[in-house]
Amino acid sequence: MATTSEKLPFKRVHIIGIGGAGMSGIALVLHERGIVVTGSDLKSSRYVRELEAAGIEVHVGHEAATVDAVRPDVVVVSTAIPETNPEVVRARELGIEVWPRAKMLPALSLGHTTVAVSGTHGKTTTSSMVTTMLDRMGLDPSFLIGGFVEGYDTNAHSGRSQYYVAESDESDGSFLYFDPTVAVVTNIEADHLDHYGTIENLEKTFGQFMDSVGPEGHVVACGESERVRRVAAASSANVVLYGMAGEGEFDYVCTPEPSHHSIESHLVVTTPSGVAVRVTIKANPGRHNMLNATAAIAVADVLGLDVEKAAKALSTFAGVKRRFTHVADIDGITVVDDYGHHPTEVAATLSAAAGLDYDRVVVVFQPHRYSRTQALSEQFGGAFDNADVLYVMDIFSAGEMPIPGISGKTVAAAVERLGHDVEVRYVPNRRELTAALVRDVRPGDLLVTMGAGDVTLVGPAFVEAKREADSERA
Repeated sequence: MATTSEKLPFKRVHIIGIGGAGMSGIALVLHERGIVVTGSDLKSSRYVRELEAAGIEVHVGHEAATVDAVRPDVVVVSTAIPETNPEVVRARELGIEVWPRAKMLPALSLGHTTVAVSGTHGKTTTSSMVTTMLDRMGLDPSFLIGGFVEGYDTNAHSGRSQYYVAESDESDGSFLYFDPTVAVVTNIEADHLDHYGTIENLEKTFGQFMDSVGPEGHVVACGESERVRRVAAASSANVVLYGMAGEGEFDYVCTPEPSHHSIESHLVVTTPSGVAVRVTIKANPGRHNMLNATAAIAVADVLGLDVEKAAKALSTFAGVKRRFTHVADIDGITVVDDYGHHPTEVAATLSAAAGLDYDRVVVVFQPHRYSRTQALSEQFGGAFDNADVLYVMDIFSAGEMPIPGISGKTVAAAVERLGHDVEVRYVPNRRELTAALVRDVRPGDLLVTMGAGDVTLVGPAFVEAKREADSERA
């Protein structure tokens, strides 16, 4: 099993763009396996600070001289790093191998029983659930996840067991580098079409991902997705389907149970052998997360683990940061933050929010990427139907160039045109947004900030401004 540096073909690794969620995780796992890791990024961040606290040298800024100073055996880059980056240019001049992130991920999984979790939505939560479940069963898995798992305060760890859990990214096809024992597919929807071109190409690539498990592996797939079922039916892999009771014929059936705690979800998962186990989700409420929990139990079962013990272990899951994460309570207002940025994610999260005991659901949404906003503008129209009030910010570009005529107003207009009973306000100015929230959000409301960009700063800014306003009135 490849758990030590002697099993890897290098001793020193330099990571360009080390501050990203995925890249920082790779850095931590390499560091824990005894590799000398250095890195660079344009600015400091929470991920960078965590790496520095672990003893990893991080350079702020990209300079060719850094490569000369650290002299790595291999340089790792993400898809966001161009060939013109001075450190990439210098590495190639020196004859140092430059690996894409996608090549390093499977290198770390060699010799392990690998669970690779993919899908348009839910992969971070599902991979976090599987990780928590295995860990609380005493199995100490290695893991690389695109979010901080509550209770661990990290997104990566090099464990001592045979198990390796990875959130495998379909956005650029890099999940095909994996050779998983179990491949989880939570759903397949039209996203990342800037890379794939067509939904047919996306489905074809997911089919290749399913086939990658080989004859002795398993695919755990959500049978509620028509596209997933179609792709799974054409796969040569051993496929098991999961879904809600009454929604179709599934191998693993989820039956929700009544909950007396608004933030919790209770469910029973029935396996193909007829064993029924109870699971409690203490955080991240909603139907979609019950399905994610069902996928985790299915993973345990196909791995040959005790599903009763797995259910008890999974019930300790405390959530994932930025997945309906509690920010604060102030003046009778509850503030939560969520990463949802695709219409399906938004709709699922707000469906869960609507089922909680609040007078109104007030949403602040920040669209992510101009291309995504343009491609999915019509779908956003009905995604906020479970909100009472919607504030739309301007687009978080994620490095994209603006597209003429596409802005946060595009989403606001779609909701006004296609949504039902939603009060919509387009507020691109941050200061005006905070002032509007302080003025309009009232006791009994649930305030949800949503998006994949820096909208996460809005909740704390609102809380601070609210306290200041209360202090002035006092």
